[in-house]
Amino acid sequence: MKAQRSQVNLTISSGGTDKVACLLEYSSGNLVEMAFSSALLEAFSVTADDLFEALSLIRLEMENHGYLILCNGARKDAYPSRMSRQAGGGRKLYLFKNGIPARREDLVDLFESTEYERVGTVAEQRVAYEAWLRSLG
Repeated sequence: MKAQRSQVNLTISSGGTDKVACLLEYSSGNLVEMAFSSALLEAFSVTADDLFEALSLIRLEMENHGYLILCNGARKDAYPSRMSRQAGGGRKLYLFKNGIPARREDLVDLFESTEYERVGTVAEQRVAYEAWLRSLG
């Protein structure tokens, strides 16, 4: 079976009012191949086990240039469940609040746009996720 190619238009920003359009193209098979392009930075691509991991690798490269991607996948308060990653390739994430277990109504799409104030680095997101897990006891 041939992997289907998809694309999504997103925005990157280094804060303030600077917002630059970018394009993510991806295909899923046994692995996810994701390519980033924008008028601002040189195009590059990554390969990963799922969409969330591929987006995280793209984000790490953006961080090296001082930019964050403005989508739910970069929110400090969002992370996919193990089941979402295994069954859905990490396309759906849970928005979490400390002390409160994730619920189905907390699911959001990985690529849906969000504000700069909600996003963070890959490391910040991981730290927030681990703190949430600890808060559940």
